[in-house]
Amino acid sequence: MTSGSRLVSGWPERAYWSAFALWQARGERKLPFRDLEQILEIQNRRVRRIVRHAYETVPHYREAMDDAGLRPGDFQTGADLARLPLVTARDLVRDPKGFRSTRFERDAVELHSSGTSGRAKPLPYDPAALFIFLGVGRRQREVLRHFIGRTLGYRELSVFRTGGVPAQMERFFQARSFVAASLGITPSEASVAEPFERLAATINDFRPDVIKGYGSHLGAFFRWAHRRAVSLFRPRVVTYGADLMPDADRRLIEQEYGIPVLAYYQTAEILRLAFQCERRAGFHIDVDLAAVRVIDSAGRTLGPGGRGEIVVSNLINRATVLLNYKVGDVVTLGTATCPCGRTLPTLERIEGRADDLILAPGGYSIHPLAVLGVIYDRFPELIQVQVVQEAIDLVRMRVVYGAATDWERVAAELGSLLRETLPGIAVEVLRADSIEPGPSGKVRTVIRRF
Repeated sequence: MTSGSRLVSGWPERAYWSAFALWQARGERKLPFRDLEQILEIQNRRVRRIVRHAYETVPHYREAMDDAGLRPGDFQTGADLARLPLVTARDLVRDPKGFRSTRFERDAVELHSSGTSGRAKPLPYDPAALFIFLGVGRRQREVLRHFIGRTLGYRELSVFRTGGVPAQMERFFQARSFVAASLGITPSEASVAEPFERLAATINDFRPDVIKGYGSHLGAFFRWAHRRAVSLFRPRVVTYGADLMPDADRRLIEQEYGIPVLAYYQTAEILRLAFQCERRAGFHIDVDLAAVRVIDSAGRTLGPGGRGEIVVSNLINRATVLLNYKVGDVVTLGTATCPCGRTLPTLERIEGRADDLILAPGGYSIHPLAVLGVIYDRFPELIQVQVVQEAIDLVRMRVVYGAATDWERVAAELGSLLRETLPGIAVEVLRADSIEPGPSGKVRTVIRRF
């Protein structure tokens, strides 16, 4: 079965995509252990295919290759993608149509990123790409089996922003296939906007085998529960992605609660990029799905052990093509093969960008996505937002606003909305010409001054 953008309706569509996802999942248990050269050959085939597709249907890459005198045949391996100009999130926000394939103008599935880098971005996905990523998820479930004894039939609590990318994907899978319902996982959800007391009650009532969410939020929650000696049901494993968990919080969860913690590295631009195995010493890079390199401040590609900014090329998504894309995270490349036996290259460490949490006067923390999601949904003309918490009861929100008029009304509505979302906190809304990135290359969405 080959990749395609086939979109039909009703039962035939669901049957087609269910079979497609199961076909993609075949062999996933063994693929990370195969000879690396075999895995890289998969990458190279996908490089040639995506570059040809980009040249034929994506305006940005056709223009970039023409300007450089390049043709699709000049790209044979993942390393060749470094010949393309670097792309940043700002480029994508400034000219989203330039990165979209003309072949997917109607058939694409539009996901909306969380906006932790300062701007929520709509990202059209090839439906086939989403089901490929679903099938590849077996790699992570095989790691979970080490801790919970099985890959199916367990209880999983997801703690994310309401309407975030995981929820969007789950709705898509349920509407277009039978696969999500047949996984045999008993799911439950909680919101990052809920007070920690309510989250603790949900955990104790649901008694999950797995808790997954944002690293900073889950770390803060377990730290809160430990300090207050809150009685808490202990899952078999905690997993997180999207942002970082402080090392101190991870040690507390593993040492004080006896719960292993697994991290995944993923972004809205590349839904599966790297994962931790049962050794939890580094991250295995999914090089069959993405070509990855690490560069220094001068743009030079670094070798094993190098520390710099990660650059990725999504080899799967044909609706929005992103090649040689600067994610904005700082990482360190691994230097040796993991003793787990997987041959995939590794990242030794992901420094990334961990947003501060907003502290509420009631003693609990609020994840920034609980605020940003509401703001961007209500005000699509906003370009960037940054929340600066000056004190426990004072927040200043810096806003880059795209429209030329009506700022006073928007500022008043933003202030009102933020005060509803952050009860007990005074709010000031300030207009800014721009919000500059920090040393990591990404905009900090939340800055706490105390």
